[in-house]
Amino acid sequence: MILVNGQKARLRQFNRRPNDDYFDDQNYRDIIIKVVPYDVDDNIRFGIYTVPEATGYYMVNRNVDIRVGDQLTFMGKFENVHSDMKRRTHTVLKVQDDWVYNRVENYIVVVK
Repeated sequence: MILVNGQKARLRQFNRRPNDDYFDDQNYRDIIIKVVPYDVDDNIRFGIYTVPEATGYYMVNRNVDIRVGDQLTFMGKFENVHSDMKRRTHTVLKVQDDWVYNRVENYIVVVK
């Protein structure tokens, strides 16, 4: 189930050059994307596998190049606003395809 309040987030993409043989945390590119919170209760009800250590599920457009190990930092409003107003950074644990009519329409991103 898709929740309607989309949020802007900074996606930090690590190691996108084809000649990268090892992980380098200094080799990254930042882009601004829109993510939509995803309610995973229906997936649990129908027996679809979920990730136990996940803290959030988000839906991302199919045109975004997102992979495991990338980071999402939310901009603007936060889920739980505290007085310190720190930015929350999440690491992508898993990327799942969301198929509609024989093509990938969105990606379900599992973050921690």
